[in-house]
Amino acid sequence: MGKFRPVQIDHSLLDALRIGSESALDTILKKHGRKLLYFAQSIVKKPEIAEEVVVDSMVKLWEHRETFETSDSVSAFLYVVIKNLGINYIKSSYASREYDYELTETLESLDPDAYAKIVRTELLQSIYDEVSKLPEKQREVFKLTYFEELGTEEICEKLNMSAPAVFTNRFRALESLRLVFKEKNMWLGLVVLQMLLSKH
Repeated sequence: MGKFRPVQIDHSLLDALRIGSESALDTILKKHGRKLLYFAQSIVKKPEIAEEVVVDSMVKLWEHRETFETSDSVSAFLYVVIKNLGINYIKSSYASREYDYELTETLESLDPDAYAKIVRTELLQSIYDEVSKLPEKQREVFKLTYFEELGTEEICEKLNMSAPAVFTNRFRALESLRLVFKEKNMWLGLVVLQMLLSKH
């Protein structure tokens, strides 16, 4: 599989994308399309199919544009979507007539380091998705604590909130996420939450 090359997007471009700027989407495709195409082609092997996969990933990015908070979340989303679309193509009845190897063999041949990074991005995207569903105060405290790594005093000042309120919202956010991950059997998510708890 092709190397995992993060898609770095500056804040102004990300903000433009979130409010619905089609030119922002075009800019992302122009700046990062080649690395995404290389990654897609490493999965599906065919340039024309890889191009379709990348285009489809951009469509999905546009459909979910309002949910992205950071460059990392965009990068995670694109690579996960491309991986899933690529695997779906390999598994399709049309592709199965042309491929001379099984899907399991394809997956086993993937670069372990690159695949580990994809798993990580899937986990990060899942966390981003669930955090976006939290109540506003819990969401803001969680993001400032774990995404921006601000201390309690800094969060108090930024949100005009007391320290006890920060602690309470942080605890409630973590408990809500823990419950969601348990219900969805997302055990890696639970491990990450436990790591976060040990640091704060």
